[in-house]
Amino acid sequence: IGWLLLLMAAGFSIAGLPEVEATAIAARSTPWLPYAVWLLTMTGIGLLAGFAMLSAVFPSGRLPRGMIGQLTRLALLTIAFVAVLQALAPSFSKPLSDGTLAVIVNPFAVAPGWSGWAAFDGIGLAYVVLLGAIVVCIGGLLARFLRAVGIERQQFKWLLGSLALVAIAMAFGFMAAAIVGRDKDWVWLPGILAFPLPSIAIGIAVLRYRLYDIDRIISRTISYGVVSAMLVAVYAGLILVLQGPLGAITGGDTIAVAASTLAAAALFQPVRRRTQAAVDHRFNRARYDAERTIDALAARLRDEMDLPFVGSAVVDAVARSVEPTAASLWLRPGRLR
Repeated sequence: IGWLLLLMAAGFSIAGLPEVEATAIAARSTPWLPYAVWLLTMTGIGLLAGFAMLSAVFPSGRLPRGMIGQLTRLALLTIAFVAVLQALAPSFSKPLSDGTLAVIVNPFAVAPGWSGWAAFDGIGLAYVVLLGAIVVCIGGLLARFLRAVGIERQQFKWLLGSLALVAIAMAFGFMAAAIVGRDKDWVWLPGILAFPLPSIAIGIAVLRYRLYDIDRIISRTISYGVVSAMLVAVYAGLILVLQGPLGAITGGDTIAVAASTLAAAALFQPVRRRTQAAVDHRFNRARYDAERTIDALAARLRDEMDLPFVGSAVVDAVARSVEPTAASLWLRPGRLR
């Protein structure tokens, strides 16, 4: 899901260059024009495919199983097939601001004489199939949402809400383009504003409902950032302090650098442990509480060896640390001394 979001962000940046494309088409004199139009066209299809893939794998990162999974895979294959055909079409038609239609020859065209390429002129059959496949993927997401419970259901709500806004904005763009003409750029403004919403919704789902063990990621990022800053400060401070007296004796700063490096290396583990404990106490509370539970169990076992007490203490520690659905302790007969 992270890679999908990064690719969609890159595609969204490329797709935001319509003025460059329109200027180049109007000039009709730049040698890179066919390649730029090809890239911008494929980027638009890639963004739609990215939304479909994102709706198919959220929130687990894997394609669903069963009938929903089969339909989703078929839809994704259809999207890939349409994208390949579009990439190999003989030409691209682009409306200009003056109302004329510019036809750009595709530098990667294959079999330009095939009559089936007519489906790719304007909003043709290929785009209808593409949108239908995307609707199937989103329908699978809705079906999985209806079956989900608990935290997963809340995560689905955020993404479905954002996708609903994207669908409304895109529908508005198509209807407005059909009424006032495709050369009016303002008809796609709602769609442009809505495209980043699924990424924002996923970010909210990650932070609000601890998706992908976000507490651990945050605690590790903060702790290692703090440790790095502290060690750099110690390293630089020791160099400044030792460089004067040691430099006067040795005639250089090599010993000061070596001493500062050794001091920073020696402090790394103690500083990391203390910083990690402090950060976990604030940001990764589950891990912090689990470690405190295990430490308390170890302290109790040092003073108490009665078997019933030990058994109940172990089960209680496991239940509070990892919170399983059920916990029990089985002792193999004949092994007790």
